[in-house]
Amino acid sequence: MEYFAGKFGKLAISVQPHYTSQKCSGCGVIVKKSLSTRTHICSCGCNLHRDENAAINILNLAKARGGQSQSNAVGVGVTTLVGASLLEQILT
Repeated sequence: MEYFAGKFGKLAISVQPHYTSQKCSGCGVIVKKSLSTRTHICSCGCNLHRDENAAINILNLAKARGGQSQSNAVGVGVTTLVGASLLEQILT
């Protein structure tokens, strides 16, 4: 992910995703739920789709972390061709 972020002039910041869908993005309280529960509803009034709540928490973790001073990405400068198979990409 860091490689492609660098390729497109973006910054990729790794964060631990643990409990990001259970932690309320509004107040920080852990709201336990099963995997089948798709809506995050907290007593503070926060009512979001589970994935949206997790995305907000991940974004906040990344902002708090501030990023890394260097990239850990490695790779070669390749371009993925639209419609090309994996074999065709490897051969080019």
